[in-house]
Amino acid sequence: MSGNPTEHRLADPGADGLSDRGYVVLRGQVPDVALERALRHVHLDIVERGLPPDQLSSWLWSAHWFPHLKWDEQIVGLLEHLPPELRDGELCDPQIVLQLPDAAVDVDLESHLDQEPDWANGRRYRRIIGVALGPNRSSNGGLRVWPLDGAEPVAVELEAGDVVVMNPSLPHTSGLNREGGIRYAAYFRYLEPATDGA
Repeated sequence: MSGNPTEHRLADPGADGLSDRGYVVLRGQVPDVALERALRHVHLDIVERGLPPDQLSSWLWSAHWFPHLKWDEQIVGLLEHLPPELRDGELCDPQIVLQLPDAAVDVDLESHLDQEPDWANGRRYRRIIGVALGPNRSSNGGLRVWPLDGAEPVAVELEAGDVVVMNPSLPHTSGLNREGGIRYAAYFRYLEPATDGA
């Protein structure tokens, strides 16, 4: 079952799905040229630096791939294609996600909530934004959410260039990648802005 709440070209951050279900999908928000730029940047890094086994193991289990690239313009530039109202607040460390095929056959998926960094000093996330750099679907481990309105968990099916905007209170997880290819995505988290006294 795929979850397709109200789809938007431009989104109102307080719109129906985000406040009721906890997420909205913006179809075709990021153009192909920006996706290709980001993917080329990641792949060229592999060509130039390789993937040492200890590094690969660390990235695989932390789900934070290529941390040395996360602030590069090719990655952060993906946000330029989002409506300005989705980019307010303080941007935390971007997350590059690659999900290789999973060997596990049957695993009970458990949801989680993203934890704010210690340096946020109690400030909460304002929103979480996921950009699909390639197809993100149930069969390749794409996002699964537990809607805030109490509906059954659903897989959020995204094509390359689609964007999912999530309420930080939305329980979510990645599924299992049962395909032969790698799932690519980038995630961006915005904190409530700091006040003058913070």
